[in-house]
Amino acid sequence: MKKSLNQKFNQIKKEISKSKKILILAHRAPDGDAIGSMLALNFYLKKQNKKTCVFSRQIPSFLNFLPGYNRIKTKRLKNSDFDLIFALDYASEERMEIPCDFEIPQEKVITIDHHLLSSGKKIGKIKVIDSKASSTCEIIYFFFKFLKIKIDRDLATILLSGILTDTVGFSRTNQKHRKVEKIIADLILSGARLFRMVAAYQYLDFNRGKILAKLLQRAEVDKELNLIHSYISLSDIKNKKINLAELPVFPDFLSRMGEVDISLFLVEQKKEKIKGSLRYSINAEIKSSFKKINLSKLAGKFGGGGHKAASGFKTKGTINSVLKKVKNEIRKELKKKK
Repeated sequence: MKKSLNQKFNQIKKEISKSKKILILAHRAPDGDAIGSMLALNFYLKKQNKKTCVFSRQIPSFLNFLPGYNRIKTKRLKNSDFDLIFALDYASEERMEIPCDFEIPQEKVITIDHHLLSSGKKIGKIKVIDSKASSTCEIIYFFFKFLKIKIDRDLATILLSGILTDTVGFSRTNQKHRKVEKIIADLILSGARLFRMVAAYQYLDFNRGKILAKLLQRAEVDKELNLIHSYISLSDIKNKKINLAELPVFPDFLSRMGEVDISLFLVEQKKEKIKGSLRYSINAEIKSSFKKINLSKLAGKFGGGGHKAASGFKTKGTINSVLKKVKNEIRKELKKKK
């Protein structure tokens, strides 16, 4: 794997050297890993004197302390004359955040992602996909190591923020802990602003705190499935200044509760349109007896995807109808494990 990965890293290096103007994209409603990987790559490209554009319509405000955050363009691009396009952390082509009236020529695209191949179609002439990586920022970290780039304080902060968010505050990962712990240690020793990013990650404004109280009141445990589930309705967030694309406080908090294996958080985004978030619980991560089911495949049955330990989907229906369907699918998966 390392040999083939280095070969692809070398191909990427050559493509960058041939290019003058480069566009960097990720998925819609970007999380810390998407923003971190975009900013980290942009950091390197700027050092190579490349003209770059980092584009995303929505950028989570809790990451506004990251170096280069203000360089992210959120409005329509004036032109599309790019030599190279990086598509990062997007899981499937349908989730990519593409500027309006902009076509993606696949012969110009390089994909770097850590989502499973089964989670959707990946595009581009070069694809670096490592589903065993904790995050896309981890892959970018190894790309910089391959290039023998010095990781300074700013770059370490950007990369570690992506790893922090995608491992749910360093609480879980889809690989051996020791590997990612070594990366985290290296980034901290390189000067990453650990306390600043943890403070940003843990911050909860008052309005979201009140919504969280409702989520906790509605939380129920299905003992048969060892599942905790809760929801937020459209009326809960109506007329409140809450951006649910921000830091995933609600699903992550739910996954901390109780001696269960899986958490399911549902939010009614529009009438008959539900977004779901599936997580392994903290309890499941620390015990050895849990027979883990693949949450990415489970979410895929509802048109979604993600990681084995954390995935999401969007589907039609009501809170109750979607809850029933997800429970039935979990039941089927658990039967396979017996």
